[in-house]
Parts: sequence; structure tokens; C-alpha cells
Amino acid sequence: MPDTSKALSDESGRGEQYTCPVCHDMHFVHPLKEDGKPDYSRVVPCQCVKEQLEKERTQSLLRYCELPPGTEHMTLLNFKVSPQLQEAYDLAVDLANGAGRIKWLTLTSKVNRGKTHLGIAICRHWLQKGKPARYAFVPLLLDELKRGFRGEGDLSYEARFDRFLNVPLLVLDDLGAEYRTPWVQEKLDTIIDYRLMHDLYLVVTTNKPMAELPFRIASRLKRSPGSRIVFIKAPEFRKGKK
Repeated sequence: MPDTSKALSDESGRGEQYTCPVCHDMHFVHPLKEDGKPDYSRVVPCQCVKEQLEKERTQSLLRYCELPPGTEHMTLLNFKVSPQLQEAYDLAVDLANGAGRIKWLTLTSKVNRGKTHLGIAICRHWLQKGKPARYAFVPLLLDELKRGFRGEGDLSYEARFDRFLNVPLLVLDDLGAEYRTPWVQEKLDTIIDYRLMHDLYLVVTTNKPMAELPFRIASRLKRSPGSRIVFIKAPEFRKGKK
């Protein structure tokens, strides 16, 4: 592959040895313009540090996503697909790939049918592609917002709430398990309304029938463009292993 960069210094540094002969261990280079000449007005990371920068970015995205500990096995590849789960899995893959056909996915069933696995797997797929995503267990999401009243900066209520509003992909796990108060309802309504208006990706899992969810939320999950609702009728995973 032809070199598309030039070291920050053209001096050979006689007698000196560099780990990277391209950037002379400065870790940045001048990119080459279309005519092959260095663009001295810009610098970009050298190839010798790109891998480390990508690793750090991936770790940063993973921390930001806040996936639950012990869920490393919850990936799309590890999901055991049965005929009753095929539709949910196919739609999860579609949304995970971000093709735009499916932007909102609601998975509803009784407990232990694979909903959380699929939600977390979608997050992991986005992270692998270098795209920000945020997982939230709904009852703890609301506790996190309340903690923000005592925080500042990135830990403030405003910053926390803004992340739930604007992150490209939000997974709301176990919607309906929260303790309903007017304040709780207002925050959930705002998050879902905002994401609907700004055409942002959303995954919702719930153990509740749609008729038992708050009317405003249920209506938006049903009518959002590119939204799909899947009622999973698969047997409980533990029972299926016996």
C-alpha cells in the first residue's frame, strides 16, 4: 500500500533510530494531498498509533454504554435462534446493522425469553462498528437521573438526561418495571417523544402487554416510522434446556 503521509520533520535525524520511520516517533504526520505533496496545514495520527487510538475509543464507547457486568456473552452470534425467536432475531440484526429500515424495535414477552440478550447484542454490534450506544435498565435509569441532582458537569442531571435523549442508539430494558409517578412518567414520555421527533434508534424490551404500558408510550411505539413490535411466544430458556 503506498504511503499517504509524510513525517512532521523531513530531517533524517542522523545517528538517531526511530521505532516508526514514518513519523519519527512523533505519532502524527502530514497527510498527502491529491497531487502527492504534504498538506502542512494539517496533521493526522500516524498508522503506528491508530490501532491504540481505536482501542481506546472502543473502551470509551463501552464505558459510555454501561452494559451490565457479566453480559459479554450476549452477542448476536451467541444468540440461540429457535423458530419462535426467528422474527425477533432477524429484526434485531437489521437494526444492529443500522440500515435504516428498522429504527424502533419493541420486544415483549414473559421473562427469560431472550429480550435482554438481543437488546444488549444490538448495543455490542454498534460499539464494534465504532458507533455510540447506551443501555439502560429502566428503573435504574430513573435513579441515575435523580443522582444527577447532586452532580456537576458530565454527572449533572442535565448531562445525564441529554445522553438519553441524543445518543444514536438507546436500549430501554424492562420498560414497565419502574415505579410509576408523575415525574417518572414525564421523563419517559420526554425521552421517547424526543427520539421520535429526531428519528433516533430505540430498542425497548418489556414483560408487559402493550395494553398495560402507558398510553402515550404505547401509541408512539406503535406509530413511529420504521417501528416494529414483536410478541415473543418462545418457551422460557431454562425450561427449554431441560
